[in-house]
Amino acid sequence: MARAQLQSFIRSADDNSSRITPSACRHVWNDAQKADSALQDRFYDSTVEKYALQEVEALSLQQMLEFGRAALFDSTKVLASARHVQKELPKRLARRLMDLQFLPYIVVTNPYIKRVYNAYHHAFNTLRQMPEVQTREDNEQLTSVLQRLVDEHAPMLDALAAGFKECKLKPIVGPKLQLDGFLDGMLRSRISRRIMAEQHICLAARRPGFIGIICADLSLPDAVHFAAQRTKQICTETFGAAPDVIISSSGAQAVKMPYIPTHLDYMLFELFKNSMRAVVDSCGSRRHLPAIHVTICPAPNSVTLRISDQGGGIPEDSLEQVFHYGYTTVDDGELSSQGQDEGAVWAQMAERAASPGGPWRMGGLGFGLPLSRLYARYFGGDLRLVSMPGYGVDAYLSIQYLEGRWEESRVEPQADPISNGGDAVALP
Repeated sequence: MARAQLQSFIRSADDNSSRITPSACRHVWNDAQKADSALQDRFYDSTVEKYALQEVEALSLQQMLEFGRAALFDSTKVLASARHVQKELPKRLARRLMDLQFLPYIVVTNPYIKRVYNAYHHAFNTLRQMPEVQTREDNEQLTSVLQRLVDEHAPMLDALAAGFKECKLKPIVGPKLQLDGFLDGMLRSRISRRIMAEQHICLAARRPGFIGIICADLSLPDAVHFAAQRTKQICTETFGAAPDVIISSSGAQAVKMPYIPTHLDYMLFELFKNSMRAVVDSCGSRRHLPAIHVTICPAPNSVTLRISDQGGGIPEDSLEQVFHYGYTTVDDGELSSQGQDEGAVWAQMAERAASPGGPWRMGGLGFGLPLSRLYARYFGGDLRLVSMPGYGVDAYLSIQYLEGRWEESRVEPQADPISNGGDAVALP
């Protein structure tokens, strides 16, 4: 895949996100939540339980590729894909709604978390109430709804982060909240739902070299270069300087593999962002900043990217914490609702979600590393950090080839809301 084609794809994704204006997002969320009292009715909605108890079908690459290739020549395959999405998304949304119901009272009543719950419930009802797709016109309507929901839910990651952060700051209850498992489940489900929705949306696009959202021949050196240049620009805008990125490959030829470009771009952006900020912080106003070195190492079934910086490293007692949700070394007060109009807060959050490369995103929410590792592990890879305190960090991002045998490694079991001890538990 040529670099220009990769850049065009990423820019197209960013342009689609930027169409969501803050006022539009506020309008949609206000439609989904007329009053706080509505939350009580939705909490005791037996329809949610009915859907949550249904078995969920695992995502598989083979199914995605079959639908994608067949859709080029057979319109009935597109309709079959539409009906599959209609059937699966409400069940996955229902399970996340149940997860939210199992949370402690102080968490679920947080205004940010309530917004997430109501937005999910709104999407759940919207999808389950649509008639089954039978015609091309029906599919066009479903595709339009899916695109709207994908766009509307873009700020939900920031909402979860902000709500989680507020709850953890409570002096007595906060330190006792252990929500990493809950957030893993919520965000893993978010990945799967967006893949399903965006794969179906992109079936009609028929972009050269793509099968839905999967790039059949993604050039890793081009992807790394694009993410590095993007992060370097933002780092320069934020701090006035940025280290260079030097890319090398242990293979004799450029490494190409089937993958989802937006997912790889997110992981690389987060890793480069952390490395560049560490280098700038560590080296201060030095004229020549030490470069970040990226080594691409292909193996028979995977590719490992090593990103090495000289940013001073991570203290040993903080190395495990960096993968905990909400952990950050940056003081981020932008999402504080104190003294601000509610509409302004949500407009700001929507703008952040619509502009993931904005200057403010060099750090602050504490979700970048754990979510990047979740992306990598979702597809069978991993993300590990090796720190040399006083010198720098080596980040090892392992990416599995998305071959036909890939399938979701953790299919959601049927809901079991009560454990043997009688305590509420979250659905995986």
